[in-house]
Amino acid sequence: MKEKGKYTLLELNNMIGVSIGTSFPDRYWLVAEINDLRENFNGHCYLELVEKESGTDRIVARSKAAIWAFTWRMLKPYFETSTGTRLGKGMMVMVEVMIEFHELYGLSFNIKDIDPVYTMGDLERKRAETIRKLEDEGIINMNKSLTLPVLPSRIAVVSSPAAAGYEDFIHQIANDPGKYRIGLTLFPALMQGNNAVKSVTDAMDRVYETGDQFDLVVILRGGGSAADLNCFNSYEIASHIAQFPVPVITGIGHERDHTIAGMVAHTDLKTPTAVAEFLIAVFYELDNKLSNLSGRITVRVSELLNDKKQIITSNIRELPRIVKNRLRHTASHLSSTSGSLSKTATGYIRHSQQNLQSRHIRFGYITNSYLQQTKKSLLEIRNKILPDVTRNLIRKRSDKLELYNTTIDLVDPENLLKKGYAMVLKDGKIIKTINDLNYGDTIVTKLYDGRINSKIQNIDKIKKNL
Repeated sequence: MKEKGKYTLLELNNMIGVSIGTSFPDRYWLVAEINDLRENFNGHCYLELVEKESGTDRIVARSKAAIWAFTWRMLKPYFETSTGTRLGKGMMVMVEVMIEFHELYGLSFNIKDIDPVYTMGDLERKRAETIRKLEDEGIINMNKSLTLPVLPSRIAVVSSPAAAGYEDFIHQIANDPGKYRIGLTLFPALMQGNNAVKSVTDAMDRVYETGDQFDLVVILRGGGSAADLNCFNSYEIASHIAQFPVPVITGIGHERDHTIAGMVAHTDLKTPTAVAEFLIAVFYELDNKLSNLSGRITVRVSELLNDKKQIITSNIRELPRIVKNRLRHTASHLSSTSGSLSKTATGYIRHSQQNLQSRHIRFGYITNSYLQQTKKSLLEIRNKILPDVTRNLIRKRSDKLELYNTTIDLVDPENLLKKGYAMVLKDGKIIKTINDLNYGDTIVTKLYDGRINSKIQNIDKIKKNL
């Protein structure tokens, strides 16, 4: 008998397996999210099922599951045919399981059946939630409100360079007979798989970072299953497209495919080839408009030239008559003007002669009168300068000169100094008042026969004495 409480791992696992088999003998319908899915080379499918907290992505339960090859060969086409998509990560499923415990691999669920209706309902629920969120945020029609450029010649392409859809798009553009110069710049991105959402949004961010280098963005992805296209129903891609500052054109999937990305895009076209045809049609339409406009301009210019030609031809025919009438009118006017000019000139000459004759008589009279008056004035001047008059005038002038000399002698400073007066000078200027002097000033006292230099020691004393 075994010692109480001591078991090997295999023994204990066998006991757990028996206990689980006994406690959970039935099949159970389980709702969970696929967190990982791998197909083994031997045909088995291994999954990791999780449950997340409502409203967050925090995992609150996790378990392994398996679909053995025989069952997987039946469930896989059944699910894909029913839902139009493949089982993949992030998908909610309802599966019928048996609970098993293997002594080597531990606890797992053996999936026996799957309900595709539940998964379809969950996909639609998520789709509806994404659309409602875009509507609540007011961004669902933002990109549609942008104006498509008249000539979108600079285009950013978000696609996988290895995708058949991208190759179809390039082939359609390159082989168009119009050979329009459409500038295409590829921003590579994954178009399916677990990392597709981040890859597409990162590519759009790179387009945005280039500034205003592009007229529009096209997102291309060829046909595929609903699972392959499911990433284009994500809120992340849809919100990027809706809020992008330039128009976005989508060409995702086939005719039957409708994604939220296409719903929020400015223009949703069914395939990459359709996108190429749309762009080429824009160029064709503009080309046709320009051709029509050119034709209309040509016709209008031709009409204007014909009108002007008719006017010129008419004028040329009328020109001789107009010139002849103009010459006749001018000759008549010159003749009339000539007669009038002759009469006017004769009258003017006659009037001028009379005016000259009158002025000649007046000039003779004025000249004689002026000569007589001048002669009288000269006689008066001659009488004034007779010898007696001149002599008296000289005597009067001599008396005035003698009086002036006497006055000068009286006021001459030298004569005053000879009489005992003196002059006080400071800095070469005559001092007239004691107020012009200060203590310490040097003064010069000028006498008749010399000068005395003095320095003022006490100006108050001088003022008192004076």
